[in-house]
Amino acid sequence: MLESARVGYWDRKKILVTGGGGFVGSHVVEHLLAVGRGARVTVADRPSPTKRRNLAAVWKDIRFLSADLSTEAGALRACRGQDAVLHLAASVGGVGYNSVHHGSLFRDNMVLAARVLEASRRAGVGRVLMASSACVYPRDCAIPTPESEGFRDAPERTNEGYGWAKRMAEYLAGAYRQEFGLEVAIARPYNAYGPRDHFDPERSHVIAALVKRVCDGENPLRVWGDGKATRSFLFVEDFARGLVEIAEKRATPDPVNLGADEEVSVGDLARRIVRLAGSPAKIVFDPSKPSGQPRRRCDTRKLEREVGFRARVDLNEGLARTIAWYREHEGAAAERRRARR
Repeated sequence: MLESARVGYWDRKKILVTGGGGFVGSHVVEHLLAVGRGARVTVADRPSPTKRRNLAAVWKDIRFLSADLSTEAGALRACRGQDAVLHLAASVGGVGYNSVHHGSLFRDNMVLAARVLEASRRAGVGRVLMASSACVYPRDCAIPTPESEGFRDAPERTNEGYGWAKRMAEYLAGAYRQEFGLEVAIARPYNAYGPRDHFDPERSHVIAALVKRVCDGENPLRVWGDGKATRSFLFVEDFARGLVEIAEKRATPDPVNLGADEEVSVGDLARRIVRLAGSPAKIVFDPSKPSGQPRRRCDTRKLEREVGFRARVDLNEGLARTIAWYREHEGAAAERRRARR
């Protein structure tokens, strides 16, 4: 039976969001401040102009801590005095980047997870959310994919280093619960997209990459793979709400998927973005480039049953909002840079 939401759970709590200046993190910070009356939110991140812009709407309401969470001292300084830690800091890119950086992605993400969990234990933090990833699943996973397949075989090869790091972070969180009594929750999110996404071509995910290229006028639009691979996307506002609700309602190291029950092929995705952007671009597929996981679709049954979460923003609405945001912010900035040359 679904546990009813505890009204005011986040009220007056001291909450640390690691990576809170990033794409997903900044939306999580905004959501926490919206649902927690008197919540005191600290963002632990590396400072940059982009992160300051991401947090512009709430900058006066938060504490920003410049911290290197890969060090023992940096992680402990960030976690000390906190009631809850939402660990979102990660090193990751799109399929192209992930497929050639297995070693560094595994190393960097394992170090972050280990440092934050140990610092949370030493600091007496009341609850920790470990943000995992659907990249833990094997290439031949069942569709839709249940949580039970998270440790079956190896993660899909193009995301292998990142996938193993997230598997091991899940294991470590559960081991800390068992040995030290640290209260942990584990979310396995599917692909996020939306305003403030990473549009850098080297590390962007598929929606951000396609939105940038379409809005910047690329024609023909070259899409990696044959277009048949499928994905399950979650708009970033729903993503942030889901992470916060999992952290509140499901303090158990048994992972839960976070996503939408909506599967779309990369080819159809590209066509939707071209149409919603009003672009004349012709789409050309490049099968010589990696497609990544053949199919991805989130099994949301546990999420709905045990957290009471359902996505509110469907893919077409989310894509339209992402395109509009890109044109207002990133596209305009690119035009200004070109004009100064």
